[in-house]
Amino acid sequence: MAKQDLILIHGTWGNGENWGEFGTELQARGFRVHRPTARHHGNPRQVDVWANAQRMTKLGLLDFVADYAELVGRMATPPIIVGHSLGALLAQLLAARVPHRGQILLGTAPAWGMHTFDLAPMALWGRYLPRWLAGQPMYPVSKKVWDSHICNATPREISDPFYDSLCAESGTVYRQMVLWFLDHKRRAKVDYRASDAPVLVIAGELDKCTVPRIGRVTARKYGARGSFVQIPGADHMMNAGTHLPGTLKAIDDWLDRHQLRP
Repeated sequence: MAKQDLILIHGTWGNGENWGEFGTELQARGFRVHRPTARHHGNPRQVDVWANAQRMTKLGLLDFVADYAELVGRMATPPIIVGHSLGALLAQLLAARVPHRGQILLGTAPAWGMHTFDLAPMALWGRYLPRWLAGQPMYPVSKKVWDSHICNATPREISDPFYDSLCAESGTVYRQMVLWFLDHKRRAKVDYRASDAPVLVIAGELDKCTVPRIGRVTARKYGARGSFVQIPGADHMMNAGTHLPGTLKAIDDWLDRHQLRP
């Protein structure tokens, strides 16, 4: 019998290596873990970040979803789809298009139709509005903003190496996601009824990047299939460091409840 596949979809400015111990823990639970790096992303020590930034300017949400769908099509089993931040929105768009056994959404970004006018996220993301409108690449925020709005409860020994691994992101993706009301094709729209698989939504209590309200609203969209868990004291990086055990506990409980362990 083939191992149960599980795909990890990273977030903004990230790459597949960022999953670190989180991915290792899931692998230890018996899953065949896939950690793809999105097209034109990667660690700046290994790729040409500046050239990749220009290559991704025209890429939108569904371009990345298509890449992940191709990977899922080669898997031996319908996977459990796990996403973090922007990756959690991509996970939902992917789940509406491919067979899967469940979704785990960590600090999920908002889908089409969700209002995102919370003060903390606006302070973080508002600076990028001109780049979104122009479809220009988004380069990482300063380290000061990273520490105050993304890793605000994460130890420096974890947040510093993570920051050093960041690359550029597609401004087109963010225009389609945040300025959804300008996108007549509704590319950030999730079909919540496309599957009957269970969905776990996890939020950090102190998340200033994608506030817990977005997670609660997302879980409600899935009706009885959706579960919401808030990790006390966690920021956006609830999948690393001191908050990892609480996140893994929530996942283990959900896997057991839905009989999804390998």
